Amino acid sequence: MLMMLKENLLQDMDDWLLVETNEMEKVTSASPSFYKQFHVSKEEIEGKSIHTLIGRYSNINKNKVLFGMVYGHPCLIKHTAKKNSNLYHILLQEKDIDYTEVISFINSIETKRYKKKSINENRYSFHDIIGYSPAIQRVKDLASKIAIGNSTILLTGESGTGKELFAQAIHGLSARKDHPFIAVNCVAIPDELFESELFGYEAGAFSGAKKDGKPGKIELAQNGTLFLDEISELSYLSQGKLLRVLQEREVERLGGTSRKQVDIRIIAATNRDLKRLVEKGEFRQDLFYRLYVFDLQIPPLRIRKEDILPLTHKFIEFYNQKFDKEVDFIDSGLEEWLLSYEWPGNVRELKASIERGMNIVEGDTLTLDKLYFSTSSSVSNPTPVINRDTAFSSLDEAVKHAEISAIKQALDEADGDRVLAAQKLKIHVASLYRKVAKYQLKNK
Repeated sequence: MLMMLKENLLQDMDDWLLVETNEMEKVTSASPSFYKQFHVSKEEIEGKSIHTLIGRYSNINKNKVLFGMVYGHPCLIKHTAKKNSNLYHILLQEKDIDYTEVISFINSIETKRYKKKSINENRYSFHDIIGYSPAIQRVKDLASKIAIGNSTILLTGESGTGKELFAQAIHGLSARKDHPFIAVNCVAIPDELFESELFGYEAGAFSGAKKDGKPGKIELAQNGTLFLDEISELSYLSQGKLLRVLQEREVERLGGTSRKQVDIRIIAATNRDLKRLVEKGEFRQDLFYRLYVFDLQIPPLRIRKEDILPLTHKFIEFYNQKFDKEVDFIDSGLEEWLLSYEWPGNVRELKASIERGMNIVEGDTLTLDKLYFSTSSSVSNPTPVINRDTAFSSLDEAVKHAEISAIKQALDEADGDRVLAAQKLKIHVASLYRKVAKYQLKNK
């Protein structure tokens, strides 16, 4: 089955000359256009080293673009390393190849790849969830077990912990993996657009509607997975509309006269305590119990310290490719800081920090001074780790202490700009104003 899929993929790319090898660089297959162009058969090249096909090649840059000769013909070759294989995209040239053609060739490959990849395609698997700590392994093990079913899953955890990554990994392991994965950011949908976005609309449903109508996100997810991110931010009114669809498993477009049966799996995510919101009357209890079949809690990065360095090196590897760098090491000062910092923004913040450093690093070693070159605060004095042995008189006091510390740091780093500080804290600016007033804090 896997070989059949590979052959179909190669046939789809018959406008390229393409060769695939295994980890040992032995040829396993090629596109039909390759066999036709060079008048060779599969039996003639299968099992041979790629280096017997491609002669006199040399790197022209670190992105593994090569000039070379294939059966005596000058070619431009783009090498792409996969997990267990290698792909060689080959552009045949009967004249000298100049640098502009290199750029054009690379862009054509990337454009073709982008067009072939559906925007609704599942991008991540459990293999992409980096971590060896017991905390993350427990969650991965449970997630992989419940992935095969159809029950609703609620992903909880702080911002930046990777909730959507888990959602896509679960979808990719489920029986629905060959069907759409549709992600909806609930905080981005105002009440007045909720029905048209989620349920869709018929032609003429309202002024400005498309003449052919438009399917909603729920319809688009048919037979697949609907991922509702930040579900806690839905208004009470929108929660009721969503609940009705989940109960009846039917959807009716705006302006429509008939209902459509829908078969979807719901995965929802939030960084807030839904139980507390239910108690406060801000989240519907009936919707909560519809979602609360499996509560998968994604641990914050600060309690999985042993995962910080593996994640760091993974991000360095990623940005080496993206920025054409050759960083292989981090210095001791940076390593110490990475392990002592609390990471309130979790994995997302770590990735952003590494990206900042990788933009300006020179040489093969990433150092501490490169990470926060553009901020006024010094990374040599990271946020102090709260002493877990401190005798707080209550949980509320501990939360208050942590909030005040985080708000002060954000305001300091933003030079008193509350909008920027709210962005750093990943909360609404109105929430920041309320907390500043609540704790009687003053700008610097």
